[in-house]
Amino acid sequence: MGSFELIEHTADVGVVATGDTLAEALAWVAKGVFSVIADMERVAPRSLQEFSVTSSDRNALVVDWLNELLRRYETEGFLARDFLVAVDETETRLSARCLGEPFDPLHHDLLAPIRAATHNDLTVTHDGEWRIQVVLDM
Repeated sequence: MGSFELIEHTADVGVVATGDTLAEALAWVAKGVFSVIADMERVAPRSLQEFSVTSSDRNALVVDWLNELLRRYETEGFLARDFLVAVDETETRLSARCLGEPFDPLHHDLLAPIRAATHNDLTVTHDGEWRIQVVLDM
């Protein structure tokens, strides 16, 4: 079973996520990112967005995945809360089903803006469980 925790990182914030599989860790790191943006207890799983992300390597996949989610939030106002992720055998492509809802200023409490996920201090390891650490540019 996976999880996430937020960590301090100079003027930014980091997310450390774990999972039994890389896909599960990617889902948990996304949950961590959106917990920085908004109170997730107030976000309902009303809408579904499906998409895929292809990257040059596993580390780039983490950053590209999170930045695609942030782009959808910035351009469409989509607050995602539940993630079903599948990763291909090369660990360079994922497909995702994300449940959430559009931002509603009367219903959702925004906590902090995030500009991007970065490669700064990014780590992806597998030692019995998958662990992803990523720094978010605030």
